[in-house]
Amino acid sequence: ADPGGGGGNVGGGVPEPPKRVNNVEILEEAKDVGELGRLLRKIQEKSDTLDTAQRELVASENLLRALENMSDKEILDQARLASPHHVYTGTTPVSTETGSLLLTGRHEETAALNVVDVGDCHGCTLAESYEKMGPEASREFLLSPYMARLPGGESLRDVVRRLEPFVVDSMERQRSPVVVVSHLSTLQVLYQYFVGVSSRRPFWQLNIPRGSVIQLVPHLFGFEERRFSFRPPSPRSG
Repeated sequence: ADPGGGGGNVGGGVPEPPKRVNNVEILEEAKDVGELGRLLRKIQEKSDTLDTAQRELVASENLLRALENMSDKEILDQARLASPHHVYTGTTPVSTETGSLLLTGRHEETAALNVVDVGDCHGCTLAESYEKMGPEASREFLLSPYMARLPGGESLRDVVRRLEPFVVDSMERQRSPVVVVSHLSTLQVLYQYFVGVSSRRPFWQLNIPRGSVIQLVPHLFGFEERRFSFRPPSPRSG
């Protein structure tokens, strides 16, 4: 035999078969790499959170040191600048004058918060209003107070419609406390919208006492409500 003949294995050994690819091992390695990636991302997120907390701690310490040298008035002014409340009033004198008693905050007037327009019945008593409306319009007003319009005025439905864009475009976009100075009909609409009282009870029957403040503080399941009365006590009869 010719040892230098073709076809022989150089070195004289038996050729090794090609190594078979183990798909299971590849999948396990890929899974391990994915887990490692997720772990690294979590570590980075924890690190970023820690860095943010450290920066906030340093800022808080600096603020506390600055507050030690400030008067109470200066502290209050700084707090108002940091989170000023927004005061919305109607355009009527009684609304704007009441709102002006709130010395702080950003003030804005809007006709959306004006009292329902009673048209030709302005300044009239209820009996005089019925007389001006006539029997047919008076009957319609009694049967459907939400839809009926007073002569030359607007209906309660009109009040709701003009309040809708104000609520969506103005109130709900605020991130600071909001104060609304308005009239009974508009406040009843806003109260029903935010608190979500039963739709079986018309909003014009909701109890909002004159000269009162209703505080609504949002939380997870709605609003926490507090009421404050600023009406002077009625004199006791002797």
